Amino acid sequence: MKKLILLGMLVMLVAPGADARRKSKKAGEVDGLTYIDNNFDFKLTLSDGWKYKIGKNKDNYRLVLTQKNYQIPPDYIDAPDYTKVPRIVVFVDTCALGPLPFIDSLLNDNYSTGQKKEILKEFEIFHDYSEGRQEVVPRQRKPITVNDQKGVLWTGKGIYVKEVSMSSSSTTDAGKRVTGAYGGAVAVIKKGDILVAFHVMCEWDFFPAVLDELMAMVNSLEFFEEAGG
Repeated sequence: MKKLILLGMLVMLVAPGADARRKSKKAGEVDGLTYIDNNFDFKLTLSDGWKYKIGKNKDNYRLVLTQKNYQIPPDYIDAPDYTKVPRIVVFVDTCALGPLPFIDSLLNDNYSTGQKKEILKEFEIFHDYSEGRQEVVPRQRKPITVNDQKGVLWTGKGIYVKEVSMSSSSTTDAGKRVTGAYGGAVAVIKKGDILVAFHVMCEWDFFPAVLDELMAMVNSLEFFEEAGG
């Protein structure tokens, strides 16, 4: 009887740890520079110039990437922390909308779903009026094809005004007002009901180069069939 009690206590002690390990399962794995998703059937090649963080398998945000050696606008040379560091997030979920209607839904203030609310938490280019920003101005929306899968690329620009403190140790109000802009892009690829959306945002001065790096990752996206499927 005592052995059964001890065994039961041991199971109770081990079970929470095992459950915690299950809950912390990652969204995917990186082999070299290839990210392979654990839940959705796709892989993509990461850029060596970006550091990455893999999300949890239960979450729709699968990857967050931050550029390693980013550039700083001239206005921020003496206050580099004000620079918007280029950052890519990769969102994946099932979706009934095609790529173009999906982009339109993000831009439509009258359209609201739980999925859209989750997406907009990280798709920063759509955060109008934050950080002294004006309403984002769409620049381009064009169809793209990635490994035979149809998609869309949307880009936009948001003007901002910042009060930049030039010295944290200064006892005066020394600083300057900076007018700049952010560039942002959303690339969407869909196969069947699986939608993969990439978002990037950075300082407008460096947006073309950052967009090229984003699209290199987007164009590496490859869907594959399940084993035995």
